Amino acid sequence: MSRLTKIISLSLLLALSLGCVYYNTFYHARKYFKQAESRRKEAGRNVKKVGAGDYKKAIEKSDKVIEKHPNSKWYDDALYVNGVSHFYTESYTKAEKRFRELIANFPDSKYYKDARLYLAKTKLKLDEEASAMELFELLFLESKEKEIKGQAALALGEYYFEEKKYDEAEPYFASLVDSLGNDEEEIIAQIYIADGYFNRFRYKKALDNYMETFDYALSTDDKYRVNFRIGECHYLMNDIETGMEYFDKLAEDEIYFDSLAQVRLMIGLGYEWDGDVGLAEGVYEQITIEHPRHPAAAQANYFLGLISQYEYEDYKKAKAYYDAAKGGGSASDIYQDALQRSSDIGKLEQYLDRRELDTTATEDEIDRAAETQYLLAELYLTQLGKPDSALQEFEYIIDKFPESYLAPKAIIAVAMMQRDYYSDTLAYDSTLRRVLKDYPKSDYLPEAIGLLGLAGTIADSGYAEAYYRKAENFLLKEENVDSARYYYAFVADSFPRAEINNQAKYTLLWLTETYDSPEDSSLYFSYAYFADSFPRTEFGRAASKKLAAKPKFARSDDEESPDSLLAMADSTGDVTDTTEQRYLTPEERYFINEDGNSIWEVGQPPERFDREFRYPPAAYSYEFEGFLYFQVRIDAFGDVADYKLMNPTQSEELNEEAIEVVLSAHFPTFWIPPELIDTWFVYKYEIKLPSSLR
Repeated sequence: MSRLTKIISLSLLLALSLGCVYYNTFYHARKYFKQAESRRKEAGRNVKKVGAGDYKKAIEKSDKVIEKHPNSKWYDDALYVNGVSHFYTESYTKAEKRFRELIANFPDSKYYKDARLYLAKTKLKLDEEASAMELFELLFLESKEKEIKGQAALALGEYYFEEKKYDEAEPYFASLVDSLGNDEEEIIAQIYIADGYFNRFRYKKALDNYMETFDYALSTDDKYRVNFRIGECHYLMNDIETGMEYFDKLAEDEIYFDSLAQVRLMIGLGYEWDGDVGLAEGVYEQITIEHPRHPAAAQANYFLGLISQYEYEDYKKAKAYYDAAKGGGSASDIYQDALQRSSDIGKLEQYLDRRELDTTATEDEIDRAAETQYLLAELYLTQLGKPDSALQEFEYIIDKFPESYLAPKAIIAVAMMQRDYYSDTLAYDSTLRRVLKDYPKSDYLPEAIGLLGLAGTIADSGYAEAYYRKAENFLLKEENVDSARYYYAFVADSFPRAEINNQAKYTLLWLTETYDSPEDSSLYFSYAYFADSFPRTEFGRAASKKLAAKPKFARSDDEESPDSLLAMADSTGDVTDTTEQRYLTPEERYFINEDGNSIWEVGQPPERFDREFRYPPAAYSYEFEGFLYFQVRIDAFGDVADYKLMNPTQSEELNEEAIEVVLSAHFPTFWIPPELIDTWFVYKYEIKLPSSLR
């Protein structure tokens, strides 16, 4: 054999060897791919991640073909195997890359149309919905292959269904039922059509379409779903008896034992809607005993709470059921409502536990008692659905606490109920006029005037806000400081209970500072006295900011602020400048421990919280947003070993929620000096209102 012949023979042998290696690699890629596809199709569309191991092996083998043999005749096969395998292992970006390459470079490939279908599916997974739907539309309109056209129709139908565009979804599902779908897809489409009618409250049409599914060989799961929905349709069409027949059959079928609790819940509802509350209670109790951890148990407890509350008015028992219903967890549909109802009943018990006041009761005690009574009335009216009880409580305020701040507000509430609940417009008008007659200086007078249509008339005067507007008009429009001062002082001295009273007092101080600032320290001490008297108010804080140093005032515990702010501004006889006794703002007090020593603020935010903050619905009415100050003892592990809430809100529920969250905090400890480990720090925890309340 010549040297040339040997070289040619060796080259041919090497080429054949490399070809065998290459084909062997692709052969294994296709083998693993077929195994994975077979298992996936056999498992059905609702089972996720089937055959993941084989898909990954197919990716590994096909990657070698793509990287090392880009010019081979099986390159498009390898791209398809690789792309589909990435799709079903949820590597959607890599899948998209392979499908795009196949479509761009191999328009004549037998995988071209399937690649377009998978590209659309991939875009859907990548949240590129507009592009995906455009591709599916093209495939549905242009494809002649039944399978591709059918899958496009299913994808389009499901997309519009999820968008609640049921009219647009139905034609695609109908095309699957009529001709495009295989047996499984026809069943899916038929159920979707029925569900679309159900979601649009067209229960007769939904029932007819559910009944048509019995023409198919339904799976066990589909048979349960269809029968359950048929029962619901009959309930909602007020045919309770027929609906219960379907639920009874499901309850008797042992194959559906795992769903027995939910089926029994529907049977209980059937009894309740049919008027047999006793039988319904028995079924609900059975669910809570036999299926205590099933989500249906939480719903059963919730329904038992409703029955106890509205059928028997047994609020204590109802609260116990609602509390049990909360055990289903915050993800359950009834959690928030059960929480709210339990909280409302807790408030009811608190408000009903009122003390009788004697003749020695102070003005503040009377106002607090009236406020509790008003909250009780509102609770009856807005949460418990008992307007008659609400009316009684509003009238109780008017009769028992006529001198309270809220008495005129209660009169207005009675008038509104006379109009809205009892359609008595004559009583509505005469009741509102009681506010004008009996409470001419009340902050609620403008509301009564507005409801009577008397705004702008001679009746629209005599209350604090009207005089305050006069003062503002003199000051801002006419620049008449003396007249403005007169009316601000009139509000400050004549309307001590008005909400605008403190604002008028503060404005008088501001006028003195701006237009007639004295050379002595009287104005300074007037600001200091004001800040000390009203530390938690907006204007008390504003006065505090005016002071470089804050003296502490010596006065007896029962001493009140001067009745006249002008008198206070003109005299400093009651003020002692004790610079060694520094006046502390509320915030400064939060940084003092029980021994009177200053403590540090936490130097680093928590690394994590073990529970999420949830704004309690019971606290919505307070609309609190801001910082809660905690004194916390942080141990060597960064955990909160003890706490003190320094500025609790008016809502006990909100305080408890914040405490639970702060106790779950884990802080880094690198910033804490060794000698301060396991000592107290101040931690500011910010609470934000839910976006729906902003």
